[in-house]
Amino acid sequence: MRTMVAAQGVEATARWIAAARAQERARPDALVDDPWAEALAGETGMTWVRAVTARAPDATLPIVVRARFFDDWLLAQVARGLPMQVVILGAGLDTRAWRLAWPAGTTLYEVDRAAVLEDKATTMREAGVLPTCTRIDVPADLLGRWPAALLRAGLDPDVVTTFVAEGILFYLPDTGLRRVLGAVTSLAAAGSRLGFDIPSRLVLTSPYTKPWIDMQAAAGAPWRGTMDDPVAELTPMGWDVEVTQPGDGDNAHGRWSLPVVPAASHDLPHSWYVTAVRTAG
Repeated sequence: MRTMVAAQGVEATARWIAAARAQERARPDALVDDPWAEALAGETGMTWVRAVTARAPDATLPIVVRARFFDDWLLAQVARGLPMQVVILGAGLDTRAWRLAWPAGTTLYEVDRAAVLEDKATTMREAGVLPTCTRIDVPADLLGRWPAALLRAGLDPDVVTTFVAEGILFYLPDTGLRRVLGAVTSLAAAGSRLGFDIPSRLVLTSPYTKPWIDMQAAAGAPWRGTMDDPVAELTPMGWDVEVTQPGDGDNAHGRWSLPVVPAASHDLPHSWYVTAVRTAG
């Protein structure tokens, strides 16, 4: 297994997420099949996943269920004849450019810090695999001038695009994540899609979720950004919004063992899966 460069904070969590996918692949009922996840996770990620699942066997289930949700959502866009342009914000060690079946002509842009993108690209080259689409690295920080970098890389803002921000926006401050969503809105032609996950504010303080929040903070990757009502925030921006949660309906996959909080319960923590269609552009 290739040893990846040392990582701290949010970059270290990318190893953790890859490790969760690697561990999931060993299950007969795996929700995600990522043949390259273990190599991408490296020892940093695999040591972490062994430790957390030794204490709580289902600790990584939310990560895996989230990955499957956005896999299914993206493939649903493909089934509708979309998308030809895909943007993954905070792409980290995501392998969808390789493991999903994209239609001919798809261009997938991965936005993240240069070191993360370079490390992933090297690992995949060493594995001898090619993307199933045209994949373009966009080295940029989400709190920086990433829209300009994305346009320079070739994104056409007049073409319907699918934007995904999985497992990243809650690392940004509230003002930062809203700036990112505003930038996506400015780049999104009518009919474009947006998918992301975001916790409510109570996730940061609830006794049900705070142990995980504290672990992330201790690792140098604190959760900061939250959104209590994604529908109310995004609708005025010109998005037709749907919200669900892990464990709801088809999101349970026969595996979800944690409580599912009713969406209308404002005094309990929520982890939102948000999907939206741009109705104005």
